[in-house]
Amino acid sequence: MTVQESGPLAGKVALVTGGGNGIGRATVMALRKNGAQVAWTDILEAPPPEDSGQLAIRADATLEPDAARTIEETLSAFGRLDIAVHNVGNFGAGDRWDTPLEDTALEAWNATVCQCLTSCMLGMKYAIPALRRSGGGAIVNIASLAGIRVTRFASPAYAAAKAGVVHLSQHAAVMLAPENVRVNVVAPGLTLTPNIESSMPPATRAAIAAEFQPMNRMMTTQEIAEAILWAASPASSGVTGLVIPVDGGWAAK
Repeated sequence: MTVQESGPLAGKVALVTGGGNGIGRATVMALRKNGAQVAWTDILEAPPPEDSGQLAIRADATLEPDAARTIEETLSAFGRLDIAVHNVGNFGAGDRWDTPLEDTALEAWNATVCQCLTSCMLGMKYAIPALRRSGGGAIVNIASLAGIRVTRFASPAYAAAKAGVVHLSQHAAVMLAPENVRVNVVAPGLTLTPNIESSMPPATRAAIAAEFQPMNRMMTTQEIAEAILWAASPASSGVTGLVIPVDGGWAAK
């Protein structure tokens, strides 16, 4: 990986939750290529960072002590925080995309809401004071097209939680705008993450993409990361409270 220490994000420090694979890993790489130092978390044992400008933190983004410790370790390593990307969010234990609302167990509901929405809230809770101390910065929260469009491929809990991420982000964007802290949302459509690639046959992926996304293909993790990079960078300095679909045209249908 080529790192541009003099790139547009040189001197900036970013934090990415869920940075060990998929969209999170692509985002870490994009931020590093543009000059930022990057701390990233993973719930599993973190693999060794690829260069000295990275810090890998083993943490569970749904636990408040871990969220607080993540910021502490980032500040200890790099001295500041300018960008926070909250990428953690998936179906919780016991929740399935095809479970109807009337069959949803409360435990499964709570698990998904915790994964998607509570993790985002906790990340922002501890990132905001650090961003203030840096004189401002950018928060990018990862939602989903399921949070702004109805789809049969999202459980009720997942749809509600991702919609919550959108509105929580817009609330924070308005409240934090006078302090030069911007908050935007990237909402991926169907994306070819390693999990999807390993669990869904190519023919099924193609059929679903053709049904929903006018580009007739899934998005790549790199395409999602590029949108996150823009929302986090000075190129979007006047933008806050925006929801950015990266979905091959799905949101426009």
